[in-house]
Amino acid sequence: MSDSKSDAKQEMAEIIKIGIKTEIEGQKFYSTLAQRIKNPETRKKIEALASDEVSHERRLRDLYKEHIGGDPGELPKEGLTIFEDAFGNEKLDEADKFRLLELAIEAERLTARHYKKGEDKADNPQTRKVFSELVAEEDGHFNMLMAEREGLRGNIHWFTYDDQAMLED
Repeated sequence: MSDSKSDAKQEMAEIIKIGIKTEIEGQKFYSTLAQRIKNPETRKKIEALASDEVSHERRLRDLYKEHIGGDPGELPKEGLTIFEDAFGNEKLDEADKFRLLELAIEAERLTARHYKKGEDKADNPQTRKVFSELVAEEDGHFNMLMAEREGLRGNIHWFTYDDQAMLED
């Protein structure tokens, strides 16, 4: 294997590992957020995001195994965004809802951009397809969260239930 091919494979391995770590952090973030939400419909939406993160992690691990080889082993210390310590022990107030929503929006934006980098660098059509699908899913999360933010601000309501925005208690 030439050095450039080896370098490309190493770069792809790092893209996937950072993606896996980011998805794990996202799972924890959305699971914790869901536990803090009182509205059952809202909780279901947040739990669905956590479930999507689990699915993304599994797909990335499969991608690593198939195209890099073996198990990814040790993951980076952190993913693309730092979700740790996003929550205090207090009930979520209005400012916290917006802060956590902004954090989630930024995480989805950065993750989509990261997977786009993987899509652009992939030399295998199957790898490119997986990254393309992940980009589309992260973009969908981003758009849904952006709409929710606007709903909380009272600007739009199509993602709300019973006149309550997604993150309302």
